Parts: sequence; C-alpha cells; structure tokens
Amino acid sequence: MKKSALRHILTALGTVLTLFGLDNFVDIFSYVNQNLDGIWAAIQTIVGFALTVYGFIKNPERHIVDEPIK
Repeated sequence: MKKSALRHILTALGTVLTLFGLDNFVDIFSYVNQNLDGIWAAIQTIVGFALTVYGFIKNPERHIVDEPIK
C-alpha cells in the first residue's frame, strides 16, 4: 500500500513538473485555459467510448443462446 501510494505521488509530481517545464516552450496552461470546453468534451467522449466497449466486453451472457433457431 505504501509503495503504491508513493508511486502515485511521484508520478503526479513528475507530471506537474513536466507541465511547468514545457510551459516555457509551448505555453500549455494558456492553451488549456482557452480550450477548456473542447478538452472536457474530448475527455467525456473518450470515457464514454471506453465505458461502452468495457460494458460490451464484460457482459458474459451476450453469446449464450437458450435454444437454437429452427
């Protein structure tokens, strides 16, 4: 539990520091701030698609047929 939490904290810290470092070259924070609605819509689309695929694959009864059709 401690190693996993530490790994997540270090990953989040590294991500934040990377974004601050890249901001000097690309101006990431201004871009995200100006396009927040589009980014949020893209995230919702990706999550919705992933949930749809997961729900389809996770259903084990989708291929079971009670009686064959004659």
